[in-house]
Amino acid sequence: MSLFDLVLVQPIFNILVFIYGIIPGHDFGIALILFTILIRIALWPLVRKQLHQTKLMRKIQPDLARIKKRSNGNKQLEAQLMMELYREKGVNPFSSIGILILQLPIFIALYAVVRIITENDANIPKYTYHFLENVPFIGTLVQNPHSFNESLLGVVSLSRHAVENGAIYWPLLILSVLAGALQFFQSKQLLPQAKDGRRLRDMLKDQASGKQIDNSELSAAMSGRMVYLFPALTFFVSIYLAGALVLYLAVTSAVAIIQQASVLREDEEDMEKLSEKTTKKVKKAKEAEVVATTETPKKAPKKRRKK
Repeated sequence: MSLFDLVLVQPIFNILVFIYGIIPGHDFGIALILFTILIRIALWPLVRKQLHQTKLMRKIQPDLARIKKRSNGNKQLEAQLMMELYREKGVNPFSSIGILILQLPIFIALYAVVRIITENDANIPKYTYHFLENVPFIGTLVQNPHSFNESLLGVVSLSRHAVENGAIYWPLLILSVLAGALQFFQSKQLLPQAKDGRRLRDMLKDQASGKQIDNSELSAAMSGRMVYLFPALTFFVSIYLAGALVLYLAVTSAVAIIQQASVLREDEEDMEKLSEKTTKKVKKAKEAEVVATTETPKKAPKKRRKK
């Protein structure tokens, strides 16, 4: 085995096989769903940090627009002011790369695992850790690797593709549509909204004619276009992937939607608490002012003149 197999493929394979071996019914689809949820939970600290950074980037868009106007085409000054703003606000514009760096090798390794299970099941004993063979069902699987059931709920084959030799396998086509739809909602959840809902085409025309437009508004409009592009790419790629990988993509997006909703809700609660504290401070300040104006000042005692 290669180093990549030893570091990623074999551990992922054994985690999946272990889950597959201990769950009732020994369903590969359910094992894959549970595996995906575990991966998203393991990545939760990094995901949470990335989501906060995304929200910070959205909030500083007006500041970035002012910097662009102030630099007046001076790219060096603009870059310097942007870096100062990032340091002041605690923004790391490259934070989202961490998630991609971690998820891409996992997806590649999972692709290799699916190929072992669905195409080269004779290699199952080779990749299985020896201590797992003590688990009753896994020991039987190692003895008879061809008995591995690569389906979801015993109905949907996860080794097939949505489009095969010009024919359509409808269960996986529906799963591909679901993966694209979930990707859309995942992106839409964090999409910055344009202020007046103008189309990107209209804003680009205004910019070409020399009119000043808000960069944050332009960024929101461009993001609005991208939020439709990525789900479409997800769908068209999914119809040519093995069903197990499509299921992984769909569950990943579903869990991501729940995680994003959790972070957004926490931020809203923090803002409400901050608003309540500010209101209480204002009320106290007003009460203190009223007390100060209604009290009668005491007269100073008169000094007696010395005779």
